[in-house]
Amino acid sequence: MAAAGIIALSMLFCTPVSAQILPPPPADAEPLAGIDPALQPVNSTKALSASEQSVVRVLVVYRGYGGVPLDSVGMGSGFVVAPGYIVTNYHVIETPPEATSAEIYIVPHKGTGAAYQQVTLVKPWVEGDLALLRADGLKIAPLKLSLVPQKNQRIVAMGYPGITDRLLKRGGTELLEPADAYVTQGSIALFASTNPDGSRVDTLFHTAPINPGNSGGPLMDECGQVVGVNTWSAVSTLSESGDMDVPAGQYVATHVSALYTFLQSTGVTAQTTSEPCYAKSEDEIIKDDGLSRALAAYRDAQAKRLEEQRKAEQMNALMDQLQLGALVLLSVLVVVLIALIIRRRHPPKAKEAPGLPEGAHAETPHAEPHLERARTEKAHHKHPFPWGWIALAVFVVLIALAFVLRESPAVQKMSQTSEAAATKAGPVRLTCDVDLKASPKPLAGVGPTDFEFDAGHACVNGRTPYEAQANGTLLRFTVSESEPTAARLELSRDGLTFKRSDYRLTPEQHRDYVAQRAALGSLRCASGKDTGQAEALKDNMRKVRQLAQSFLNFAPETETVWRCRKAPEAAAPKSPNAL
Repeated sequence: MAAAGIIALSMLFCTPVSAQILPPPPADAEPLAGIDPALQPVNSTKALSASEQSVVRVLVVYRGYGGVPLDSVGMGSGFVVAPGYIVTNYHVIETPPEATSAEIYIVPHKGTGAAYQQVTLVKPWVEGDLALLRADGLKIAPLKLSLVPQKNQRIVAMGYPGITDRLLKRGGTELLEPADAYVTQGSIALFASTNPDGSRVDTLFHTAPINPGNSGGPLMDECGQVVGVNTWSAVSTLSESGDMDVPAGQYVATHVSALYTFLQSTGVTAQTTSEPCYAKSEDEIIKDDGLSRALAAYRDAQAKRLEEQRKAEQMNALMDQLQLGALVLLSVLVVVLIALIIRRRHPPKAKEAPGLPEGAHAETPHAEPHLERARTEKAHHKHPFPWGWIALAVFVVLIALAFVLRESPAVQKMSQTSEAAATKAGPVRLTCDVDLKASPKPLAGVGPTDFEFDAGHACVNGRTPYEAQANGTLLRFTVSESEPTAARLELSRDGLTFKRSDYRLTPEQHRDYVAQRAALGSLRCASGKDTGQAEALKDNMRKVRQLAQSFLNFAPETETVWRCRKAPEAAAPKSPNAL
């Protein structure tokens, strides 16, 4: 009975536990670290709003003989380039022949709280059509000059065009009231080394619409930095046939490099930068921040799950080792017990008395009756050789060896070889039934399905690819274009277990998800011989998975599990309703 108990305990400890001590989680499973602020995009909405405060209206009052004001008034735009200094076009403040003098005024942006004031001309540059003005006591922050504008770069023009004032019925002294600047958008179209007047001054052509009154205003990048001074726009002309030629999108600004050279000649120091502008609108940043937070939450949750899994597997590995030690100890105890039983049943022969011939026994007058009785009892209690006990000992040792060798590389290689042989068999048709016990929240109205599964190429029905994961499972993500729903589809390595998790999205999430998913294109199984196509598919599947995981970072609405089996050869294929 004692031996039977030990064997039962041995069998109990032989229950397999597949686990091993794992290395620390991979680096890509760590939570997202803080991003270098230098790599963060500039909020163009806020940057341009702040830069708009430095744009001013320029008004010129002309006086004739005796100081009498003329009816005409010069109008343009300008911007602060240094504390108390403003740049505009020379043609904005140029005195016409009919005037003997001129007074120059600036009207700050209404957001500054400053009032209009008279300014003085510091230095003109006639050839470059620039002028520097000084405004004593002006408390408006200067704009920064970006010395590295790029072709196709998005830009913004700001100023006070006269057509806007006329449409708003603004005139006379109303022009002295602070107002918002007029803002248009476009991009840099061309760089040139001469301006439309023929002077050798660096200029740039752009597509941000400007009108008379914009002259002297800044052309800025999305970071709110000056890349040029708006100076010209193409004018309409009348052809010989009488047709009006109206050019579209031909707007010219003096290049920032020419402005910087002019300011150096005046001794005025402006803030400059040679770093390219990396900016996004506030809406874009909000969306990107939401995506980043979702990714961070997913990565944190993934890292937590991996850590919990690692701890559980370490504990399982420890129990595995304890089981192994207990099994070996029990095996030794069983062998020792069997040896003791054998020794007891078959004691060693008694030694012959010394000095007597072989086969002779020392006899005493009273020994003969006792010897005869012992011989009789031995004849009645003779036992056969204990082959059963020997077989039991061998059985226990074999169990211990099997337990020790089950995780050996050789055994695992044999298992992998058999799995590889199974996958080389090609696609097989599987039929699946819903496992309601394993489906806590099954999809409404769902039923059986079948499909063709090619485990070697992770392909379903010859066209739908799945992405192989490190643990051997296969993943695929889908999103409905008509309904705000998405799904996560998971197949086991052998295709015999299929799980579908459905998620319900908000209208905003659905719109963004569908748009970003459409940008990645359609996915089709790669040809077995085309390695380039397979690598491209693998990269695209990874992008689709990362996109899906950034949106589907909450609990699914339904979870349905199917159990699959190989369909009979003659079974007619059904239309799959879950894959």
